[in-house]
Amino acid sequence: MTEQITGAAGRPRQPAELIDAMLGLLSAPREPDFYAQYVELVQALCRTEAAMVLDATGLDEGAAAEQAPRLGFAGSPEDLQALAAQFTFARWQASGAQGYSHELYRKNDGLGAVMLLVRLLDTAPRALLLSLPERDRAHLKEALVRALLVKDLRPAAPPVQAVATVTSQPTPTALLDMLGLATEVLQAPRFSAAALTLVNGAVRTMGLRQAVLCWRVAGQAEVLAISHIDKFEKTSRLVSALEGAAIEVLSTDQVISLDQHQETASAEEGDAAQGPGAFARPPGHQALLDSLEGMHHVTSLPMRDGSGQTQAVLIAVSDSQPLSPEVVNQALLMLEMVYPRLADSRWRDANVFQRLRQSTLARLELFVGPGRPWLKLGTLTASVLLLAMFFVQVPYRVEASAQLTTDSTRLMTSQNDGRLLDVLVDVGDTVKQGQALAQLDTTDLQQQQAEVLSEIGRYASEEDKARAGGALAEMQVAQARRVQSEARLKRVTHFLQQARTEAPFDGVVVEGERRNLLGASVKRGDKLFRIAQVRDLYVVLQVPEYAIRELRGDAEAELLLLSQPNQPIRLKVSSFVPMAQVKGEEGNQFVLKAQILDPVAPWWRPGMTGLAKIDAGSRNISWVLFHRTIDKLRLWLWW
Repeated sequence: MTEQITGAAGRPRQPAELIDAMLGLLSAPREPDFYAQYVELVQALCRTEAAMVLDATGLDEGAAAEQAPRLGFAGSPEDLQALAAQFTFARWQASGAQGYSHELYRKNDGLGAVMLLVRLLDTAPRALLLSLPERDRAHLKEALVRALLVKDLRPAAPPVQAVATVTSQPTPTALLDMLGLATEVLQAPRFSAAALTLVNGAVRTMGLRQAVLCWRVAGQAEVLAISHIDKFEKTSRLVSALEGAAIEVLSTDQVISLDQHQETASAEEGDAAQGPGAFARPPGHQALLDSLEGMHHVTSLPMRDGSGQTQAVLIAVSDSQPLSPEVVNQALLMLEMVYPRLADSRWRDANVFQRLRQSTLARLELFVGPGRPWLKLGTLTASVLLLAMFFVQVPYRVEASAQLTTDSTRLMTSQNDGRLLDVLVDVGDTVKQGQALAQLDTTDLQQQQAEVLSEIGRYASEEDKARAGGALAEMQVAQARRVQSEARLKRVTHFLQQARTEAPFDGVVVEGERRNLLGASVKRGDKLFRIAQVRDLYVVLQVPEYAIRELRGDAEAELLLLSQPNQPIRLKVSSFVPMAQVKGEEGNQFVLKAQILDPVAPWWRPGMTGLAKIDAGSRNISWVLFHRTIDKLRLWLWW
């Protein structure tokens, strides 16, 4: 959007018109209404509600400062009266250090306003007073920069002396050209256009051969714009040299000026040069001059944000003469004015990922400081982790495989030889006392029982017949055979009863799969089932040999069953078997028994497995991570 400023006649005035008018006013012979015209232009340029120029000649602590003569003024009488009442000797004195001061005050209507006092460079002490509404306080810095750029009202030097003083005193035209450049940059619609406008305008305004804009990105400098060049190769040697020079400014936060024919470089601190100081030639700037043929001078100007931290650098290269301190000061003021707009445009033109990167880097630099934030964060993180590894104690727990076990079990075996006709339960089934588990095929036993019963009947008939015939010997033989057959009947009946396998108590089938037993031929004593009661449960832990030395006899532990890994079960080691058992590829394992501290859940079953972690005290993090590696190295390196 083009900036428009309303003049005294109510007609909108463009910044270019204001600049031309100010240029004409300062270059023309001074008329009686000079200050009135000057105040009107400053009020429009700085966009204030009231402005005035006061004569501070002879002002001292005892004089009435509010009675200082008004040389020119613009604004309503009420605003001017309230503004003039804020001019005091103390505030005039306070503006001496920096050339300006500002104060918040209340007008006669009760509204808040900000008074800005600027010391003018004139033939006599003059004070420029500006009044901004309190709601426009955010524009105070911009108004101050604009006022400082046009504070030099000293008449231009005669043409004869201009050549001799060209490097020591700026002309009003140079001031207005710098202000015009700032206006052009502020009016640019996008960041790329604003950056090119800045570097091209800097070449034109300051008489340079080349100007380059570099921006701080992740603690490094990145070239964003080069005068009169739309596209450039970012990996070229020249761009690398420019970025190296900009990094020196970002790290020192100073103006760096280097002359090819001088043995030392100069640096200036702050917005106004306090006098350059000499120091060793910076290698980055020296490398830049070496890569630029025919160039003899380079000056790097920092662009600072609101906190005073350098965020960008304008590199000015010339082949004739270095920039004067006055031009450097004007350029710094101009850069201070345009930086907020450049930063805002760069943020608005960035895509989502670039904005996320910029905001992350900004927050990171607030935490670790400017310059190489990722390296600083990595170094800080590594240092903290290293200290934590050696000094922070953490609980150390030994992992062990675990299984729920109970001693209340009964092994059910086959009582007879035969074939399993029916299997009524499977692994995991809950059974009641007396419930049938399996049934043997009893066809042969039933036939034997029928034959024995027939023999008993026959022997009983023979016995009766012999008793009736008086054959005592035959009767006794028949009786003995009958008794023998009855004994055989008892045995067959017993075998028939044993053909049915029943549960001895309430419990759970933990061994004996139905699909493996059904129809199988078994012999007397063959294992069929194992029945366990869900009571008196405990846990059997298998601990690797290398970890057994870390455990105490009463250590506590936690168990996670594979069937319910979200429910930890508290344990306490009760005993261990002092002999290792070989477990194949797992190596030697020691068996520990642990009692369960939590109530027994109804879904627990003997034989369930899981992972247990046994408390082994506290160790530092480095020991926990590397003790096994150290042990292996000791074994490998031992001889």
